[in-house]
Amino acid sequence: MRGVTAFVLAGVCLYSGAARAGEFDPLGGFSFAAGAAVTLDFESSQLPPPAEPLASEPKRKAAADALSGGWVLELGPYEEAAFGVALPAVLASYRVSVWIRGGEAVGSIATTYDGARRDEVATLFPTGRMTSDGWLELANEHVVIDGARGVAHVSVFAADACEVDAFELVVDGTATTAPGRACSGLAESAVCGVGEVCTWGACRRVSGWVPPIPSDREKVTDYLGNRIKFFFGPYQNRTVDLPAAEVAIEAMRNAHDPWSYWNGFLLALRRLHDSHTSSGWSPADYAVRNPNPIDVCFVEGDADWSQNSAPSVEGYRDVLVSHAGAMRTLGLRAGDRLVRVDGRHPIDWARSLIEVSWSLLPASNHSTFASLAASLRSLVSRYAHTIEVVRCDASGCGSIESIDITAAAMLAPQEDYQTGLCDSRPSRHVPGAPVDHHGEDDVFAGFLEGLPTEERLFGVEWDSLYTTTGQDGIGPALTEAVARITNEGATGVLLDHRRGTGGTLAGPQIIWDYAVERHPLTFFQTRVRAEDEQPSLASGKALFSAALAKFEVDEAGKNGAAPVPTALLITDDVSASDWLPLGMKGAPKVRIFGPYETSGAFSTRLTFGYWLGLNYTLASGDSFVADGRTLNGFGVPPDQVVMPKQSDLAQGKDTVYEAALAWLRSQKGDSP
Repeated sequence: MRGVTAFVLAGVCLYSGAARAGEFDPLGGFSFAAGAAVTLDFESSQLPPPAEPLASEPKRKAAADALSGGWVLELGPYEEAAFGVALPAVLASYRVSVWIRGGEAVGSIATTYDGARRDEVATLFPTGRMTSDGWLELANEHVVIDGARGVAHVSVFAADACEVDAFELVVDGTATTAPGRACSGLAESAVCGVGEVCTWGACRRVSGWVPPIPSDREKVTDYLGNRIKFFFGPYQNRTVDLPAAEVAIEAMRNAHDPWSYWNGFLLALRRLHDSHTSSGWSPADYAVRNPNPIDVCFVEGDADWSQNSAPSVEGYRDVLVSHAGAMRTLGLRAGDRLVRVDGRHPIDWARSLIEVSWSLLPASNHSTFASLAASLRSLVSRYAHTIEVVRCDASGCGSIESIDITAAAMLAPQEDYQTGLCDSRPSRHVPGAPVDHHGEDDVFAGFLEGLPTEERLFGVEWDSLYTTTGQDGIGPALTEAVARITNEGATGVLLDHRRGTGGTLAGPQIIWDYAVERHPLTFFQTRVRAEDEQPSLASGKALFSAALAKFEVDEAGKNGAAPVPTALLITDDVSASDWLPLGMKGAPKVRIFGPYETSGAFSTRLTFGYWLGLNYTLASGDSFVADGRTLNGFGVPPDQVVMPKQSDLAQGKDTVYEAALAWLRSQKGDSP
């Protein structure tokens, strides 16, 4: 006999339960809800096909203890099952559920309308109902589907091996507005309803991305707020940003719909303004693909050629086109300028998206916006109505022109387009580096292209610093590139790390061992007490000294390092890529070039999540230097500030690279 109960997660129950769901009789037998619109228990060997083909067909397995009937779907680790749903030809609100057993899996239902690309996604979360033999219900409520226009399919992705059974679609309310109504950018999203956000020119029901409001709202809100209060570690960001995050937590107590409630928690995370803290991702990020990719990359710079037509805005740098692909560029090219988005400076507009965008990428410091500039193309594609640009060529720039983003041609349903990387590099200068900026996490090394052979100036371009031992990840390739500097007789080195995605300290150490003498660098301390606050300089200095005496301080470099003159290029650098220039700062033969300081993410991060559906990270700890300062929230400034110039970009020049190259040439007499 099977029993059924409600389980509790983290001390609180997230679901109140819903009427009309599948029921259990006194002996534990399961039956679908009376009047269910759709049911499926996998008894037939022919599953309804999904909207898109899978790499492999789901496997059915006979099971005497199946929840319904005698068959289940069987999934291995990282396998997916998907099947179509024959929708009733009506507009209605549904409770969608499926049962799993044996491992963690996430379910979702995706709906495509009018033959277009996938439009709507709802994630299925644990409801608290679980049987004595291990069946766990995943569901979501009030999922609005227009069956007269839409085609739906269900997906279950397993993180661990599991079984799947008893899918059910039950009407749980009426719907008055159809999904996918047209809208013109986030700024004009008043036409969208509660739980909807205007993206890619349509009102999308983001309420399905999150669970219902928990039945014990106050306890859950306290729990989530305390998770931030107790775990978030960086001192400067706690002082400056934690109060605004706590305001967002308090607003959750009065939220009237699931999206407002859960997005309130994620908004609190975003308000912490930290590169190691993110409001995460949901299955919708993978299920709903960008139907309007823009293959144009932007950087902050100096619009020296277009100041007359569009003066700079106080408090922000100008936004310029760094490089563009061959297609889907809106006709933009290097040197053009993005002046405004929906009437606002592009960075100011991007910062305003904090209220709705889960994917914003802030710097830990409060003065640089390299990550926002790099993400503008995706933000504009998703949320903007109109942009204003100035087009330029080698002879100069024109007047301001407006472009309607919502009028751009969307990709066909099965069409795919891969954009290049926005890597803060207007051009590539090392053999093998892709001129179209496709590909990432590779190391490119060799003598700089376009220079006389006798100059023997060597270049390395790379992004990731992830390696745990030096023998995995980026370690072997980066070690080989550094060895070539000496082995091939370079007289100067240009290290282009303008897209520094971070990693571990074992990554920078490969560069430090070549470039700098061994010296103490930072002491990292995790947050251990809720009452810990910013220490004084004297306390921080004493802490560092005590750690140094106990050999707990991270060191950079090695004794006897003998570098040739070395230029390091920085722009969008975070985490281990913050530590890289910190360890090289002040070294005799090193000079750092860039438009401004690095992100300042001198912490580590803890990863959290709720059932694969709400996943997020929190920065933990902070780093001390010898004089007692904490570093998180303060980036490493370049030795020579160099801002990309519009006039250079329009003429095919890379301003930061050219400045570094000039310095290397000036150091020829200093090289061994």
